[in-house]
Amino acid sequence: MTSVTGRLAHFGWSRLGGAILVLAAVTACSPAPASPAAKPTATTAPAATGANSAPDPSAAAGVLAKALAPLRAASAFGTSVTAGGNTIVSASGRSVGAASTVSVTTGDRTVEYVRIPPKAWARETGGAWVLVAAGTAPASPVEVLGAPTSVTGDGSGVGAVLTAVYPAAALGLTGDPVAVTITIGSVAVRFSYSVTTSGTTTISTTTLRPGTADPITAPAP
Repeated sequence: MTSVTGRLAHFGWSRLGGAILVLAAVTACSPAPASPAAKPTATTAPAATGANSAPDPSAAAGVLAKALAPLRAASAFGTSVTAGGNTIVSASGRSVGAASTVSVTTGDRTVEYVRIPPKAWARETGGAWVLVAAGTAPASPVEVLGAPTSVTGDGSGVGAVLTAVYPAAALGLTGDPVAVTITIGSVAVRFSYSVTTSGTTTISTTTLRPGTADPITAPAP
């Protein structure tokens, strides 16, 4: 049986994609293009609700949109991925518009990214920057997480708990749509979900909060 960490090791550079929640693309290997490999299959699906008790989806979508609106221009974000109770990947970064800078740690190895479309750079901490395809470098998760296929939940402000459903592909997965639990805080917005791969349950949690608007610049040559 291949462990989650073993599966991750096949993907090349850490590649979180548009949603930093992405599990399948987080790795700890060399700075080379990701090689094809099977993605984890999402087994999480939205729970059915009765017609008379279902929350108003348009209201819930408005709550999510309002919470994310201040984060679109500039945000800071962090992700933790655990498998069997152990942290296998952690990441932190910030974005200003389409530009982002992200640091991803897997085990004892850290890879840093700077993404300024249409270019992106990556390096192991302390190493030389390498030009990589912009699409393989992590970006802010705001756009992807702000576009679920449906949202339900209770509450309209701080303390609201929502359930948003995303296509598996949007999170770098395959299989059924994924139900993500969203908690609206006074400053931060937290997204969490779990998937099961080869019998191992992996939990991904991402937190978004306002970030500084200091420009993100290209690494010095």
